[in-house]
Amino acid sequence: MKLKKLIVLPILLILAIALGGCSDDEILIINEFPPAPQGVFSITGDNAVFIFWNAPYEADLAEFFVYRSNEPVNNFVVIGTVIADDNPNLDLVLHQFTDSTVVNGQTYYYAVASVDFAGQVSELSAEDVFDTPRPEGTIIIPEISTDPTIAGLDLSTQSRVPWNDPNADIYLDTVAGIFYINATDTLTDLQDMGYTEDFDAIGFAPTVGWSENGWAEVILGHTYVIWTRDLHYAKLRVTTITSSFVDFQWAYQLDQDNPELVGGNNITQKPVRGSDYLRRPNGDKVSINSGK
Repeated sequence: MKLKKLIVLPILLILAIALGGCSDDEILIINEFPPAPQGVFSITGDNAVFIFWNAPYEADLAEFFVYRSNEPVNNFVVIGTVIADDNPNLDLVLHQFTDSTVVNGQTYYYAVASVDFAGQVSELSAEDVFDTPRPEGTIIIPEISTDPTIAGLDLSTQSRVPWNDPNADIYLDTVAGIFYINATDTLTDLQDMGYTEDFDAIGFAPTVGWSENGWAEVILGHTYVIWTRDLHYAKLRVTTITSSFVDFQWAYQLDQDNPELVGGNNITQKPVRGSDYLRRPNGDKVSINSGK
């Protein structure tokens, strides 16, 4: 990491003191290095990471260097530059850079530095910013009575499978005309995260609050997080509901035990589910799967 420092001209300093222009406790500072960007954060994409930051309140900024490393602290290298917006009024300005040279499932670490018109580079931004890109897409899933052969979803392959396929993670059914998303076994957990304005609103999987019954009503605009039996996280957001199928946006984290879904692995142990986990209030069992 680069240390922030000031440039002092010793000859001018000595001359100034000799001429009486400075007192003994005064220091002549020439051309201070620019401040580092602040508020750096990232959003996870599909084979992409989007980095955002606030520019310092400075008018003397030419550009920003974006750094990346495969380690949390060391070996940062410049992967791109962003021209600084002209900011004579010293407003709060947000800048963005897209890193499209990443691979899904691998974790990357980022930092940003300011560069002034003299070419001086600030220290690296202080925030710990890391990201693990993952695949995403859309998928239409029917409910069981419409087509039981594709009413299930295997998140590891992002493909539709029979609702009772041993590789299915969730499936859809209806009760009294209402759609429900169901875990397929006691080792699969799900949670309704409520209404979200967009797909990126849920950036990390929760560590607590998993469903106590293994099913949840499907509601337009709601996002659901899935914790699979083989310790992968995924999310589904409902974009369309018809009388026979539901259209989802999906994202699946390839990196096992990594809760990042949009952009740390301190994962809690999966909950232990009992025999009532996959039962409706009337006692009917909603799944026959026992695991992959």
